[in-house]
Amino acid sequence: MGLNFTLAKLPNSELHGPTSSNVSDGPGRNTTHNNEFDTIVLPVLYLIIFVASILLNGLAVWIFFHIRNKTSFIFYLKNIVVADLIMTLTFPFRIVHDAGFGPWYFKFILCRYTSVLFYANMYTSIVFLGLISIDRYLKVVKPFGDSRMYSITFTKVLSVCVWVIMAVLSVPNIILTNGQPTKDNVHDCVKLKSPLGAKWHEVVTYVNSCLFVVVLVILIGCYIAISRYIHKSSRQFISQSSRKRKHNQSIRVVVAVFFTCFLPYHLCRIPFIFSHLDRLLDESAHKILYYCKEMTLFLSACNVCLDPIIYFFMCRSFSRRLFKKSNIRTRSESIRSLQSVRRSEVRIYYDYTDV
Repeated sequence: MGLNFTLAKLPNSELHGPTSSNVSDGPGRNTTHNNEFDTIVLPVLYLIIFVASILLNGLAVWIFFHIRNKTSFIFYLKNIVVADLIMTLTFPFRIVHDAGFGPWYFKFILCRYTSVLFYANMYTSIVFLGLISIDRYLKVVKPFGDSRMYSITFTKVLSVCVWVIMAVLSVPNIILTNGQPTKDNVHDCVKLKSPLGAKWHEVVTYVNSCLFVVVLVILIGCYIAISRYIHKSSRQFISQSSRKRKHNQSIRVVVAVFFTCFLPYHLCRIPFIFSHLDRLLDESAHKILYYCKEMTLFLSACNVCLDPIIYFFMCRSFSRRLFKKSNIRTRSESIRSLQSVRRSEVRIYYDYTDV
């Protein structure tokens, strides 16, 4: 039970937990699975998203550096940028290792540090996507609720709590991966952990799985609640409903990115979480699951390139700054520049809500 079946059958024990200390391979990897897939296809794919992420998130950092933290929404987006950049910086280590350029003990670095950072920041992004959905829900359905919920101070405290919790979950995985690496055990990251480290790893697996499920429920719930609220109020308050539809469209972008990047990976992980399913799977099934796991994990990594889409479509301050930087003026911006004072008041509303 527990972790044993996957460690024996599969090349990647990280399937047991998002903050595991394993990224890619294990004993017999090149004899069990397609060597070209492991050493060529995956490194090339990760190299592509690494370059794209550096460019996109580098631009995002520059733009957000010039935007004040005037709303909780903007502050959450800035946290996602940080998490995405840290996650992106782990890609070169995997690329070098999978392509076979590093020495055998290079895997120990991946086990102890790189993989922990990868998964910790992936789940940090997931949590902040959930907070953004709650923020959108409050702005639409309960715009006159407790003012403390909308304050930047509250947002900063909540964001710090998220980072602290993820650090508390992740740091022990680094500290407790303290075994002596050898050519025999370095390909199995759990064998590099102490007994307590293996237990902690299993606990973190289930904690992060629960985090994903909670955020998934929040996203779906907020989207449904906003849609129903807008539908009910559309006939009575047409202009106000039009504004709030933009909130609905923005959360739709979040849901689309979340489902595209994270849902396939977590569905693929189900057979590995429940170890008793091992008795139902033969070697070919394990091989198929391995390929599915690697490709869905790649989709999760692609989140670092899709998040800038969220910034562009959801954050008006971001898109305006981007257009200003590139000297592009959209048709809607040209029209808005010719509007009356009343239209200017609507712009103030948009600036506050950052639709």
